Amino acid sequence: MKKINLLFLVFIFFASHMCFAQDEAAIEKEILELHKPTKKIRDSIFGLQKAIVSKIEIEKDSIIKNQLILQLDDLENVKDQNDINELKLDFVFAKNHPNSPRALKLIRIHVGRFIGMNFYDTFVEVFENFTPEIKNSEKGLEMAEKLKYFKQSKVGSPAPDFEAKDINSKNISLANFKGKKYILIDFWASWCGPCREELPYIKELYKKYQAQGFEIISVTKDENSDLWKKAIAKEQIEAWKHISILENNSSIDKDYFVNGVPHKVLIDKNGIIIGKWKGSGEINKHDLQKQLKTIFEAE
Repeated sequence: MKKINLLFLVFIFFASHMCFAQDEAAIEKEILELHKPTKKIRDSIFGLQKAIVSKIEIEKDSIIKNQLILQLDDLENVKDQNDINELKLDFVFAKNHPNSPRALKLIRIHVGRFIGMNFYDTFVEVFENFTPEIKNSEKGLEMAEKLKYFKQSKVGSPAPDFEAKDINSKNISLANFKGKKYILIDFWASWCGPCREELPYIKELYKKYQAQGFEIISVTKDENSDLWKKAIAKEQIEAWKHISILENNSSIDKDYFVNGVPHKVLIDKNGIIIGKWKGSGEINKHDLQKQLKTIFEAE
């Protein structure tokens, strides 16, 4: 009798495992179908971008080259919007599959990306809709931790405080600027091309508003301090504050939910995050410029 019971339990285990595998395979197929329209648009954009890059590489006329670069930037914005549209579809899909690990994975990969930056409340709503088994799984607990850092670093939240030594071994504390200055934290690295391409316009902003109470704290993700220091000298950006995550053994990037560079955070005099920009691009530049202009003209 015991042998029969054991065989029955083994049969139930394998049967349930096979059903689960079939369910997940079906869900994977549903996701592929769900993404077909946005994938088609994404592939089309990649093709157009590739063609423009080829033209830029051989173009001699600087005016035409700049026009092509702007076209490339416009396409990048279209791609971002397409990705956001796909994310919205994924939110609905995940809500309709609350017991699926694959559905959790579907939204978890987006939580720290640019396209998910303005959807904190939706991420929380969808995550809370998952079953306890999914939320308490290893990946579920990872998602919960990501949401914690997302919340404390989003626009409207008090900026996480930090203390560190700068490039000149002077102590810097975010709290020391409270009530005195607006702070732009610029997460970057010497090896990051887009980060360095943005430095000329960042220097212009600093030159324009520094006397009115604007300060920049650049936080590098460099793992080579010599390259970091050489980049600062070469770009002539010694005027503002510089911090190395490595040299300070700091968790500032984790506290501000930084998953890639460039990444900028604007903090007001009350220590509240009032702006956040992931990645580069003309829209981000214009948005930051517009916000600073509004702040300092109003004052």
